[in-house]
Amino acid sequence: MMSHRRLGAVVAALAAVILMAGPALAAQPQSVFKASGTSAFADDSSCTENEDGSTTCAGTLLDVFAGKSKELGTSTMFSERICYNQFSDTFDPTGESIESTGVFGCALDTGTLTIDNLTSITLAETEVSLVEFVCDNDGCTESPDGTVVVEGTFTGVGPISSQKGKFRFDDGTCFFADAQKGISREASFSGTVNGDPFAAEFAFISQGKFSFRTTCGGGPR
Repeated sequence: MMSHRRLGAVVAALAAVILMAGPALAAQPQSVFKASGTSAFADDSSCTENEDGSTTCAGTLLDVFAGKSKELGTSTMFSERICYNQFSDTFDPTGESIESTGVFGCALDTGTLTIDNLTSITLAETEVSLVEFVCDNDGCTESPDGTVVVEGTFTGVGPISSQKGKFRFDDGTCFFADAQKGISREASFSGTVNGDPFAAEFAFISQGKFSFRTTCGGGPR
């Protein structure tokens, strides 16, 4: 079974992808999103076992990307993306999600990224508009929640390795599948969120291709 921490990261990543791709992706019963380029990810999160047997994972995620992307039925776009997510996810003993809360948002084409392949990625101060979300068994609600200013530098520190993988997730209403292929390395990250230090527990830089598919309702899975 997948770890609670990995599930928490996946939930956050799915939220970022849906926001990045726009309302059309979330509204369609079936959609496909593909991207290729350079990205970096910083994660400062941890999980706590609760007295009732459930587990709560909470933390902050920062994800940056520069490259080309394409949605089903649209033309290929070259873009830059900076996404921020602060979350708290609670899972029952089987790993099923009970509740997910937090804020997330993405800034597009800001011109604030400087990329040196897998050596380093520097993010100049960037303002990101946020949406607050609350998800439970009855569904999700969203509302605007101000902005956040993020900045920092990813520096590659580990060996470069090839990566290839697939992941599938079914929440009972929608089916999600992603696949990725490329090269990556571990990294250190030093930055701030609204001027306060953000020390990531884990970070990496990668280059390659990524695809994401979602099907809601009775479509093929």
